[in-house]
Amino acid sequence: GEFVGKLEGFRFITDKDANGAEAKALRTAAMEALKPHFNLMSDRFYNAPDTEIDFTDQGGLIWGENAVGKFLAGENPLKPRIHVFIEDNVNTEIQQKVERRLQHFVDRKIATLFEPLLALERDDKLAGLARGFAFTLVENFGLVPRATVTEIVKSLDQDARATLRKHGVRFGQYTIFMPLLLKPAPTRLRLVLWSLMKKIDEFPSAPPPGLVTVPSASMVLSGLDTMSGYRNAGDRAIRIDMLERLADMLRLQDSRSGFESNSDMLSITGMTLEQFAGLMVGLGYKAEKGSRLKAVSEDRTDTKTEINQTPLAKTVDDPNGNLEEVTTNESADDTALEMHEEFYTFSWVPKKLNTGKNVSKKDGKSKKQKSKLSLAVSAKSSRSSSKNNKSQEKQIDPDNPFAKALM
Repeated sequence: GEFVGKLEGFRFITDKDANGAEAKALRTAAMEALKPHFNLMSDRFYNAPDTEIDFTDQGGLIWGENAVGKFLAGENPLKPRIHVFIEDNVNTEIQQKVERRLQHFVDRKIATLFEPLLALERDDKLAGLARGFAFTLVENFGLVPRATVTEIVKSLDQDARATLRKHGVRFGQYTIFMPLLLKPAPTRLRLVLWSLMKKIDEFPSAPPPGLVTVPSASMVLSGLDTMSGYRNAGDRAIRIDMLERLADMLRLQDSRSGFESNSDMLSITGMTLEQFAGLMVGLGYKAEKGSRLKAVSEDRTDTKTEINQTPLAKTVDDPNGNLEEVTTNESADDTALEMHEEFYTFSWVPKKLNTGKNVSKKDGKSKKQKSKLSLAVSAKSSRSSSKNNKSQEKQIDPDNPFAKALM
């Protein structure tokens, strides 16, 4: 038979070589022949398990390898609508059947992946500020930077916090979040729903699973780092839960006098010392770089002491001994160079609340008085110095041989 086109999901794609009246005639004939096929395919799709359907990072809906629809923004961010990719002249009953199946898939996917968040939304025991804060969490898909809700958090009493903690809410130093929603599957769906809500043209993709830090350049869009489960800090963005673990370690350090990073801090972040310093600066700390000698083990110290304590006469008399001493000293110099290490001292830099140069009236008056006093003193000293000069000029030594000339 003649090739007239191909079927992709519930859409018929006409042959590109056909055009005009010929293409229209071929399409009409093909759609008439495909009616029984659309009926069978819609039944098969409606009874297909959820494992055969998936969504893409750009909000598309696929069945196997074929695109069958896409997400649309709804009135509630957690209740998106569905647009079906299906031929217009297909039976209305078939269209509704395919749309229902896709809506069921999306609703079940959200109910499964955001179960802790939906349970928080449905809890009737929450009241007052706790309920209001729960609504804020639901609106933000379970992740809220603490800096944006500082006053609300301060106003929550211990009972309200305890109730929220029962739902899995964690009050972190940097972020208030639900740890279960940081998993890869909820994160991927959250980015799709958030992009729909923000009306973003090209949806961002979730970071690869298992990475503790990622380049912050990939999360320049405002709010994207939080929705991805990360927090931008310098050149890197660190995962929210790992940042809170790091914050627990930093809380034990003396941030005023300064402290050094330890192996545990570098281990949980998976960073080098240089990268960690950049992260700390991004979090608001001051990093001062220094260099020092590495700590030497006792065995190596004893060996060096024995070499240095070798009698000088013995080495001078024995030319071989003298050679060994020179070689030993050279290797010691190389070892000394290798034994230097770089380190960073971190200290907290408090935010300046008042950066203006406001001066009180008293200070202003005192400064003016001081300036007037200094001017008066300088004028007096200049007058006295001029008088002294004049007196010195008048008093001429009579024994001076040039006295007559000067007089």
